[in-house]
Amino acid sequence: MEKINRINHKIAHFRTTKIMVSVFLLVCCTSIAQLKKHLTQDDYSQWSTFSNVALSETGNWVSYKLNYENKEDTLFVKSTRENKIYSFPKGANGKFLKGSIFTYQEPEKRLILINLDTQRKIELSDVARLEIVNNGKYIITLANKYGSKSTMSIRDEDGEAIDVIEGVTEYVLNDKRDALIYSSDLSDNHTVGHIDLKKYRRDLIISENGHPFHTLTWQRNGNSIAFLKETGSLTKSNTLLLYRVPQKKLTALELQDLKEMSGMHIAADLKLTISDDGTKVFFGVKKNNSVSSDTKNNEVEIWNGNAPWVYPMEKSVGNWEDAAKLSVWFPENSISMPVSFTELPNVQLTGKQDYAILSNPKSYAPNYKLDGDVDYYITDLKKNTRSLFLKQQSTDENNLIIFPYGNQVAYYRDANWWLYDPEENKQINLTSGIATVWDSKNDDFAPPISPYNCPGWSSDGKYILLYDTYDLWIAALDGSGCKRLTHGREKNIVFRISPYEFSNKFSAKYGARSTAVFDLSKELILEASDKDDCSTGYYIWNAKEGEKLLLHNDSAIDQIHKSKNNSYVFIEQKFDTSPVLLFKADKSSKSTVLFASNPQQKCYNWGRSELIHYTNKTGQALKGILLYPGDFDKEKKYPMIVHIYEIRSAGLHQYTNPSLYNDEGFNVTNYTLNGYFVLLPDIVYESGDPGVSATACVLEAVKKVTDMGFVDPEKIGLTGHSFGGYESVFIITQTDIFSAAVSGAGISDITRWYFSIGKDIQAPEAWRFESQLFRMGKTFYEDKESYFRNSPILHAANITTPLLQWTGKEDPTVSWDQSVAFYIALRRLQKKHMLLVYPDEPHVVFNRNNQKDLTLRTQQWFDYYLKKEPPAQWITAGTK
Repeated sequence: MEKINRINHKIAHFRTTKIMVSVFLLVCCTSIAQLKKHLTQDDYSQWSTFSNVALSETGNWVSYKLNYENKEDTLFVKSTRENKIYSFPKGANGKFLKGSIFTYQEPEKRLILINLDTQRKIELSDVARLEIVNNGKYIITLANKYGSKSTMSIRDEDGEAIDVIEGVTEYVLNDKRDALIYSSDLSDNHTVGHIDLKKYRRDLIISENGHPFHTLTWQRNGNSIAFLKETGSLTKSNTLLLYRVPQKKLTALELQDLKEMSGMHIAADLKLTISDDGTKVFFGVKKNNSVSSDTKNNEVEIWNGNAPWVYPMEKSVGNWEDAAKLSVWFPENSISMPVSFTELPNVQLTGKQDYAILSNPKSYAPNYKLDGDVDYYITDLKKNTRSLFLKQQSTDENNLIIFPYGNQVAYYRDANWWLYDPEENKQINLTSGIATVWDSKNDDFAPPISPYNCPGWSSDGKYILLYDTYDLWIAALDGSGCKRLTHGREKNIVFRISPYEFSNKFSAKYGARSTAVFDLSKELILEASDKDDCSTGYYIWNAKEGEKLLLHNDSAIDQIHKSKNNSYVFIEQKFDTSPVLLFKADKSSKSTVLFASNPQQKCYNWGRSELIHYTNKTGQALKGILLYPGDFDKEKKYPMIVHIYEIRSAGLHQYTNPSLYNDEGFNVTNYTLNGYFVLLPDIVYESGDPGVSATACVLEAVKKVTDMGFVDPEKIGLTGHSFGGYESVFIITQTDIFSAAVSGAGISDITRWYFSIGKDIQAPEAWRFESQLFRMGKTFYEDKESYFRNSPILHAANITTPLLQWTGKEDPTVSWDQSVAFYIALRRLQKKHMLLVYPDEPHVVFNRNNQKDLTLRTQQWFDYYLKKEPPAQWITAGTK
């Protein structure tokens, strides 16, 4: 009773606080509009970020969290039907259980379960992990009491422990969540056990001294369990064990007994997998004398000029001779054989795991692509035969999709989707004769050209689901036809299946991409985005009626959740409207606001966003986002910051909290609240001219805005990060319209970068130029003039704009020496410039102190050069 009283007190306190805050805001914001205040940096900490939205099964409750930068985060649960709300300061990992039961975690691993209707509360201490199983009948909790070992408790619905297992090192639930397997370790006694959660029965599978068990794995239907027993602590060798649950039969595979596996040992480097039919177990093996790369560190590095990969890449990922290989065990006839090889190290399994797809990423190396081409071979695991089925195919993950119900493989090639059936050795063109575009070739996004993501398959096993530029399609797997399901092209709306619908997902087997299955006899939730005005929303699709509007506004709407009784919640926001939580009781009802975040915004002046339209030099129509200052007066002229990076217009309705903690040091809201316009222009590119194209687009966008008459053309700044940082430093070599610029982690010498090796993938950076972001399309030697024409450092003498650069010293993407080179160039040319170098930071800034430092210095730079405010001492010392 005392616990319930404490909850009631919390609820009463929260309601009272809420009323007081609402009254304050009403008095503050509705008296006289012109009394709205100017937001200062001291006010930023009032803002919270909306997250962790969830809806109960009944649709009667919704949970959400408010995260603050400098204050306590709070978890909330609110009734969707009445004015009832709970608040849980410092609450985390909120989750609805069956009925009106809600669980969350408090500090020090204390787990709380609360009945939201009766307010009955259960507290459990030292809970590191929680599972709700068998439709809520049991609660499984894990308490870390022994370091890597834990105490596992099986509890009833009231939280009372009905079974306790000490020393648990691992446990795994089956797919139906009505059984689990666990391993434990107590006083050098190692055990593996099985618990049937339907009738609650615990069985011991194996118990031994001296050899720990690990890597517990279920067969998909729950009939078999596989796991490893560590038998060699130095070589990390293992014994593979298979347990048949219905027969309670345990079988072991000892690799040393197999001639075909001589000199190998079972390793845990690769995932352990049981085939769906239970006839095969897949496992990793390594050579007994595998040499660690650490032992070779003192040897001379031989950089072979004929090698497919450069030495650093070969060393980091190319040592396939000593790497783990995939093998398969047929336990019924005690046969085991290798699946992957040094010559073909990459492997994927088909959906029924009867075939393995093999490839070698070095096939066409050096290829100067991020996703190189390969030849795909397919191995019949029953016959142990292998054949080539796809030659020189891109390894872009969207290009090859595994059918989960059979052995077929879908792939994209020659502007069509194909299906390969290894059982019949047959290729079918699924989209032949369809007049549409299945890939990104007409989009303005960075190359390479890639097919639109294939969402998955129909649950009846008859269709693959596909996207074109606008719509959702289905293609029959027998090749009998391809049908469009939505009408986005006519409405200029892009339809995509909501991530909420991807619950029935088949996890990848080794290198295969995970895929999803959809029941087309039921409704699907579709995301919708208008390509013209950037409005967004949701539609409901069904086979009889097609797509029907659920909610679509001139705003950004996302994070949909649906209850079992077909009620919905969403998050809606605009640039000038902090995210609100919307609720629809059903498809036809009107949406209502359950909660509006950051109500204090009404007390302050705030800007707004609008789309602008302009054309580049080739006449192509482009869009951009123009953000207005909070104190906008059409009779005044304002400074403006132009923030650049490829296509930006899709973010028209993005709400951004004001903050001093920004990983790129730039926050659009900080500037609009500080008397600036902010322009986010779309940039499109001509092949071979990334810098020249960016300059042309940006200048046209700036002219469009200055012609409106609100921006002072003598007070315009430019900023960008990464590729946007490159664009920024290049643009100021071509024009003097900018009075100040900031470049973060930018590329200044593209020739030098072309001939360098990136730390991130340990490969030559030429691929970024020839087939990716820089869009050069040719090698340096084929078109030197284009490389020279678009390299900022070669035009640095033209700069008149004061430039502030920043970089992370541990940046693996763009080496910090690119910023240093430009710093040296401008220093030699005696230009106004400064460089900020952040030790231990990567491509963006993570340390909060550094984020604040970069944010403040960036704003001080622009305030000095664009608003003529007194300079900070560091600017005076560095640029006089």
